[in-house]
Amino acid sequence: MGVIARGLVARRGAFVLDVATFAADARGTAVLGPNGAGKTTLLLALQGLIPAHGDVERPARAAAVFARPAVLRGSTWWNVAVIAASVLGGSPAQARNAAQAALHDVGLEAAAEADARTLSTGQRQRLALARALVAEPHVLLLDEPFANVDADARPALRALVAAYVARSGCALAIATSSLADAVSLCGDAVVLREGCVVHAGPVASLRTAGDAYVEALIAEASLRVRAPSA
Repeated sequence: MGVIARGLVARRGAFVLDVATFAADARGTAVLGPNGAGKTTLLLALQGLIPAHGDVERPARAAAVFARPAVLRGSTWWNVAVIAASVLGGSPAQARNAAQAALHDVGLEAAAEADARTLSTGQRQRLALARALVAEPHVLLLDEPFANVDADARPALRALVAAYVARSGCALAIATSSLADAVSLCGDAVVLREGCVVHAGPVASLRTAGDAYVEALIAEASLRVRAPSA
C-alpha cells in the first residue's frame, strides 16, 4: 500500500505547486521546506481536498491530520466514535470502545466526556490523531501533527504513529518543520521550495541536500543536543 503522484499541479490563489513525482509508503516520507513552500498544499492535493491536475494513486482509505483541526459538536469520545462507526461499522458499543481506546492512546482519556469545542489547540491535535488512527487508514497524511503538543508528549505520539505504521503497513507522509519527526518516523525525505521539489532521497541524504532551510534545521537540532559548557 502506498501513494504515488505524477505530474501533480495544484493552485491556491497565486501559489502553484508543481511536483513531477512523489511517493510514500510504509518507510515514511518527510516533506520539508520553509513556510510557503507548498507542504500543506501537497498533502491537501494528495488527499483530494483541493483541485489538482495529474495522477494520484492511493488506497481509498486515507486519513489526514492538519495543524489546525476542526472538531464536531459533542463530546471528545463522540468525535472519535462517529469516525469509527462510519468507517469500520459495527455496533454503537464497539464504536465507543474503539474511541475510548484511541483516546487512551493519545493521552485524552481524561477529557473523553468534555465538549470537544472546549479543548486546547494541543488537545485538538491529539483528538485529530485519534480520529485518524481509529479509522485504520492505509494512507496517513500528517501536517505538523505535533506542533502544538507539549514537547515532553511528542515522543510518545511519534511512537504511537510508528507502531501503527509498522503494524499495518500504512503509507506515511508527514509535512513537518521538525527534524525529530523526519528522523524518527521516515526513511525518505522530500524538500520543497516555492512549490517545487529541490531534493529527494533517504533522510540521511538531508545532510548533503545543499538547501539552506535544511541546513538551518540540522544546525538547530545540533544546538539542542549539544552538551552545556562547563
